[in-house]
Amino acid sequence: MVSDELTPHEEHSLLRIADGAEPQHDVEEAAVDRLQSLALVEQRGVSFGLTLMGVRKVAQLKRS
Repeated sequence: MVSDELTPHEEHSLLRIADGAEPQHDVEEAAVDRLQSLALVEQRGVSFGLTLMGVRKVAQLKRS
C-alpha cells in the first residue's frame, strides 16, 4: 500500500472529522493518529480540524 492511501476506516474518520464529529466519540483513535501523521488533520483545542491537505482529500473522496 502506498503510504498516503487511506484505509476505509481512515476515510470514514476523515469524513467524520470534516463533518464536525468529536473524535473521542465518533472516530477511531488509530485512524486519527495516522491522519495526523499524514498532515490531513490537526489538533485544535479539544477537537480536530482539517488541514488544507485534508480539505483537498475530503473533496477528492466526495468526488469519487
